[in-house]
Amino acid sequence: MFYAFDLEDYITSRDFYEPYEAFVPGKIVETFDDLIIALKEEDFEQEKVPKFLDKHFKYQDGKSSERLVDHLFSEQAEEKNKDVGEIYG
Repeated sequence: MFYAFDLEDYITSRDFYEPYEAFVPGKIVETFDDLIIALKEEDFEQEKVPKFLDKHFKYQDGKSSERLVDHLFSEQAEEKNKDVGEIYG
């Protein structure tokens, strides 16, 4: 859920690359009363989430941190081996 109490001001002064309503993965509320009502009714518009995930995230398997660590350490190992080769090569 997105509490966008200042949405109109933001759009007027800065705006977005694409319409806010089109890319936000959940219900948008602009008043505190609407926020409370949506929370009480559990109206989150969760059906928007899968489309958002598919558009913005290549991997959704819960292994992103593992891939990042593997990538970083493999790059460090390559750099270290390169440095050693230059020193002793």
